[in-house]
Amino acid sequence: MCDVIYSDSRVISSSYISTTGGFAATSAVTRGTAFSFTDIAETAETLTIATGHNVPIFVDLADLMQSPWTKVPEIMKRIGQRIGERIEIEVLSQHASWRNLGGSGGNWTDNVATTLAVSAANVDDLIRLTRTVTRQQNGQVEMAERGIGIVWDAPNFEFVEA
Repeated sequence: MCDVIYSDSRVISSSYISTTGGFAATSAVTRGTAFSFTDIAETAETLTIATGHNVPIFVDLADLMQSPWTKVPEIMKRIGQRIGERIEIEVLSQHASWRNLGGSGGNWTDNVATTLAVSAANVDDLIRLTRTVTRQQNGQVEMAERGIGIVWDAPNFEFVEA
């Protein structure tokens, strides 16, 4: 679903194929006649790592060695959980640029911000709509390769597990 890059560099430069213009657009041809090629355009992207988050802790090594309960793997596990929570906060803060699936007339609808309550009766409709919208936006290849994500709270997720 995303490209994770580990780096010891402050600035990361990369590029991706631009979706502007006629890239990968089909066109009609007649046998024996000339046709035009479409250029592939790359868009440069630069990520500057200027801020960050850490989990500062102080561990007295003597206490750590003498404690029958707190061990290094437990400490590292909790640090990993805090970092995971921070990543979730950062990802969810980008919600304004996402596509909303909401409700209209009691039915799930694409690109509508009106809240519709998830229920056992309509959760399958929402999952199908998510996949349909992804296909309509030409995301079927990426969906097959990387999957898709839905952000839900625990009570709504419960309907999927039932």
